[in-house]
Amino acid sequence: MKNLRTKHVCIHGHFYQPPRENPWIEAIEREESATPYHDWNERINLECYRANTAARLVDDNNRILNLKNNFKYFSFNFGPTLIHWLEDHDPWVYRAILDADKESCEAHKGHGNAIAQVYNHVIMPLANQRDKVTQVQWGIRDFEWRFGRRPEGMWLAETAADRSTLLVLAEAGIKFTILSPYQAARWRFKKDTQWRDAGGGSIPTGRAYRYNCGSGKHINIFFYDPALARGVAFERILEHSGRLLEQIDRTNDLRDPGSDEPWLVNVATDGESYGHHFKFGDMAMAAAFHELERDPSSEITNYGSFLASFPVVAEVEIFENTAWSCAHGLGRWSVDCGCHIGGETGWNQKWRAPLRAAVNFVRDKVASHFELEAKKLCKAPWKARDEYIDVVLDGKEYLESFLQKHLNGPPGAENVPRFLELLEMQRFSLLMFTSCGWFFDEISQLEATLILKYAARAMQLAGRTGADPIEPGFLEILKRAPGNVPEYADGADVYLKKVRPDIIGKNQVAANYTIQSLARNSNRQFQIYTYGILPHKEEDLGSNPVPCLYGHISVKHDRTLTRQDFLYAVIHFGALDFRSWIKPYTGEDEYACILTALQNCIEDQNTSKMVRVLDEKFGTDYFGLHDVFKDLRSSIALEISRKTIGYYTDLQRSLFHTFKPLFSSLRQWGIRIPSDLRVSIRRVLSDEAERLVTDVLGHEQESRSPEPVWDSTDFYYRAHVAGLNLLLEDARIWDVKLYLGNIANKLGQALIKSMVELAQTFDPAEAGRFFRLLSICGVLGEKPEIWKLQTLYFEFITKGAGNPELLARIKDVERFADQLDAVLWCNFSRLLKEIPASFSRVPVPVRESRAVAHFRKHDSK
Repeated sequence: MKNLRTKHVCIHGHFYQPPRENPWIEAIEREESATPYHDWNERINLECYRANTAARLVDDNNRILNLKNNFKYFSFNFGPTLIHWLEDHDPWVYRAILDADKESCEAHKGHGNAIAQVYNHVIMPLANQRDKVTQVQWGIRDFEWRFGRRPEGMWLAETAADRSTLLVLAEAGIKFTILSPYQAARWRFKKDTQWRDAGGGSIPTGRAYRYNCGSGKHINIFFYDPALARGVAFERILEHSGRLLEQIDRTNDLRDPGSDEPWLVNVATDGESYGHHFKFGDMAMAAAFHELERDPSSEITNYGSFLASFPVVAEVEIFENTAWSCAHGLGRWSVDCGCHIGGETGWNQKWRAPLRAAVNFVRDKVASHFELEAKKLCKAPWKARDEYIDVVLDGKEYLESFLQKHLNGPPGAENVPRFLELLEMQRFSLLMFTSCGWFFDEISQLEATLILKYAARAMQLAGRTGADPIEPGFLEILKRAPGNVPEYADGADVYLKKVRPDIIGKNQVAANYTIQSLARNSNRQFQIYTYGILPHKEEDLGSNPVPCLYGHISVKHDRTLTRQDFLYAVIHFGALDFRSWIKPYTGEDEYACILTALQNCIEDQNTSKMVRVLDEKFGTDYFGLHDVFKDLRSSIALEISRKTIGYYTDLQRSLFHTFKPLFSSLRQWGIRIPSDLRVSIRRVLSDEAERLVTDVLGHEQESRSPEPVWDSTDFYYRAHVAGLNLLLEDARIWDVKLYLGNIANKLGQALIKSMVELAQTFDPAEAGRFFRLLSICGVLGEKPEIWKLQTLYFEFITKGAGNPELLARIKDVERFADQLDAVLWCNFSRLLKEIPASFSRVPVPVRESRAVAHFRKHDSK
């Protein structure tokens, strides 16, 4: 039991990225600035979110000694739109975060580390009352759905606060929030009558303060320590855990030495500080948590637990309309206040006020339309909006009961899609206030452009449900938003050039389906992002004179359930030249008429006539590959290119073997082979190496050898390894470096799959398979991405150390662990030495394998 002089420590991470999804397809398309990653979410996940689920504790040689899930110790919030992305794209990380919160609940008597966040990071004091309520309700419901409990605290975007916002939180049952000390105006002990000035961030930050919200409600506020936050965010104290611990001690020393009041050393920063903004920040934090755990005078806690353990003895008043990242109140999200990231000389942010005025205009117009139209369908439209979050989270499970609760009368074929379109219109009306759109320097940048796209989607849905045009008034306001770059004169110019061309209708989705169907017929997709495709009739009209498909399909939107039928015809003129004609389906007679006309053209072998017929029947507008969604477009282009490159590689392989004696003679005479020929040799040998490895992977999948781990006697395996060694020798002779990136990726995925199985079953055959695949990596001199392998290996070792009978299934398990330690640069095998002596182990002399020898030589540590 800790005494009142215990050093209570709470490190809060605000983990958040702005929603980056294309609003028409509900997915993030490739972001070139994040290369080599697909997008910034993927990149930051690997550097921060994933890294913190298994942060490395290392020795002086950087060998990994232990792994720590930092979320078991962090107080944290995840933006709902970000954690939804994690759920879909990295369920392993998502599950590790949820599990960490469960463990923290057990450790802190039901008070978990996770707190909620207002749904999509809006600046709450700038929102109207209705939107404030929905943001809080959606944030709470999203939290409950994921974490399985009611949130005690809620993070306010940018810590932006006013009395009205805090009242909404208190009325929703939120017990506390976290603010910057610079937002505190004055404070006093509850027993006192005299207020104390808190200006300039001077409020003592080691306790909770009660705030009177009015209407008989109150909420508790924690103010984070400014010096500690500044150190984490700007002064690089995450470069070493010792620097962080020293600052924690200095902060703790600020407490009143004569007081017995329990004191909380707490800091709140962007969660991305721990690994993304500061490389290895996750490791520094893990080491700090490790030391704090070992310190008998310290206790790692969270805000909810501290609040429940100690009475609140003080109260506070705050400065209204303030935030942690703007020295001018809320100017950063509403005016040209001077706050900026960098930008160029002469840039200004005069566009901020018109942008906010423009989206306020859209909000008010679609709100009036929603209220008018939804009342015809629904008993309580705004209550339905507040509860629509359940449909967003799990539409298939919840939709029917939601419709039964809110629709007037039984759901009909027409009123359900219309009702859902109105609710989706409101969802995008909320998303268009995401704070990041105003945070940066230029209105044509990604974040502000996304705000305009969300507004465009809201206006599109308003138009589909019968609203008068909103866009003209929206553009008039945007004309007052000056740009800083010559390409875009103002916000209206940005909208017309970067947003309106990207507005998607179901006809373009239909074209996406048709082009990918013709390009990759055997692998075509019937679900394209949020749209389902149902073919009714499809005619493959052959490839003479040109490949052509014709048919009738339905396109259905998953969220709104709206559906539209189309006729299509698509032609491939070769290379990447596709043309897809789309028109609304009107009936079977028209379908048959167009089919007959196309068949006549094909019988005449007349391509020009086909095009004329299609222009006549469908109109002269058509879709091409440039109209296909970015990622699908890239995959189609790559697939077509691979076929062409495959033919080229086959030709190169044939020429290489035909002229190999000549090349050998040139080499023997000391004549260097020209570089263009060496490129061809590299391609041929690399392709052959990939084929051999692919064959081994297939063989291992079909027939796993039950032989001991260390005896790779399977002839198929040995023969293919011999072939790889011969290829490597050829590469050395011809002085070429093989391209092995694809091979390393394939081996890495196979190794991960094998280690997952091994950690579950402790199957000796699986151990043998894993080691053989790892040995191939050593033969090739390639190391797959090992972060996940290290993490799975740690799970395998710790699980086995806790249950030695599992380890007994694997022959020579200590040797196996020693080998993996060397390859993966870990020291986990030491955990086996802690197994009770009653578990019998037969010592086996260790002989370094070829794979280990390679990794020891080349590992970058």
